[in-house]
Amino acid sequence: MNDNEKKVIIIGAAAVAVVAIAIAIYLYCEHERDKKRIAELEEDKLKLILDSLKHNSSLSEEVKRQLEKMIDQFNNVDKKISNELAQALQFFQIGKVEDAIRDLVKIIEHLLTAHYENDSKFKTWLKEKKAKFDLHNLLTFCKEEGKISEIEFRFYLAIKTIRNKEVHTIDLNLDGYLNASGLIAAIGAILKIASIVYPNKQKNLG
Repeated sequence: MNDNEKKVIIIGAAAVAVVAIAIAIYLYCEHERDKKRIAELEEDKLKLILDSLKHNSSLSEEVKRQLEKMIDQFNNVDKKISNELAQALQFFQIGKVEDAIRDLVKIIEHLLTAHYENDSKFKTWLKEKKAKFDLHNLLTFCKEEGKISEIEFRFYLAIKTIRNKEVHTIDLNLDGYLNASGLIAAIGAILKIASIVYPNKQKNLG
């Protein structure tokens, strides 16, 4: 092989490497753009839902009806949950919505704890992450298992934040639409997670 042939091979190899790098960069940029688009779409959905809640004045009776229905449903599944729901309903009826949300989030934590407290995979995951057994990590692992979606995870973290603020803030008062969205997200979370924890009791929770 003469020098000219070697140069051709080297130039050809270099050209292939440049093209490969260019394709890799392009694909990476496209992947990052797709992630950004998905995140923007998810944020848009959240904004639309919150906006509709802000302008809906008929939610109060529906929330009350749902809570009353759930009290009865859970009475045959888990009486602790039924009692906590009854307390949340009392808070809701006297206008202490943040307290009601706090109690509903307690139910979410109770359900997830029952589901994962003896789960070896979750215990291993906590050790690997050097993480605490708390609601945030319970929700995170539940999402990583694919049992709740990214959107659900975000909503559940939001109501967890309301719970935390209510516990540590004197006379916490949120805007009405935030309270409404928090109540609906919490009710939905309880029903969703209960279906995971009690898969054989769907008829009672339907």
